[in-house]
Amino acid sequence: MKLAFVVTLICFTQAAFAEKYSLAEQYSGCKDPKYITYVDKRLVFYEKLDKDSYEKALNQLSITSFENLNEREKYLFLYSNIVLSARFDSEEVALKNISRFEAIEEIKSKKPFYTKSGDMPHLINITLGWMVLNAGKEKAAISYLLDSTNTNGSPVLGSFGPDKTLIRALYKKGHSNAVLEYLKLSETFWNTEGAKKYIEVWRKMIKNNCAIQFQFYDTTSIEKLGL
Repeated sequence: MKLAFVVTLICFTQAAFAEKYSLAEQYSGCKDPKYITYVDKRLVFYEKLDKDSYEKALNQLSITSFENLNEREKYLFLYSNIVLSARFDSEEVALKNISRFEAIEEIKSKKPFYTKSGDMPHLINITLGWMVLNAGKEKAAISYLLDSTNTNGSPVLGSFGPDKTLIRALYKKGHSNAVLEYLKLSETFWNTEGAKKYIEVWRKMIKNNCAIQFQFYDTTSIEKLGL
């Protein structure tokens, strides 16, 4: 419950900060320069928000080291920051966080009533995907992206869906088929009515070669684009 609350709070904060960029006009289509500029600004905003969040987390670690956190705090730190470490930190740090995540799972596996985490394999593969993408290995990044859907799911994945950061980057590089496959595979664990609506919107936008945020704002954009 605490983790779900944290994720909900993050989503609410994003919405509040992003209000000034809300879409308030009709566009002539996906190639409309005003629409493309709008999406570009949104993507820059998301990246800044994520980078600021990671820097804040590192500042907290400077006060209380990772080793001095309790098991739950360690898990929450890694859950929120493992992908960010691959995006904004060194490969060494990202690999260390992967090892930490796996170590926590190993400890949990020895406890009674253990249930394997569905979040961990997803986040680790997304982290690895970012690492190889940063090294210019786009095919390897796609492989990790698709592998990340090989999970039994979790309450958070089922409610909020899979990671969207890596598909934003890969879609901008022209890998629309990989993104479509990722969305299709994600339907095995993300299949609420809201999820179906998002996926339908994104499929339609990909078909029309639209710039996409992979955020709930796209459900408004698609109407403004006349699709």
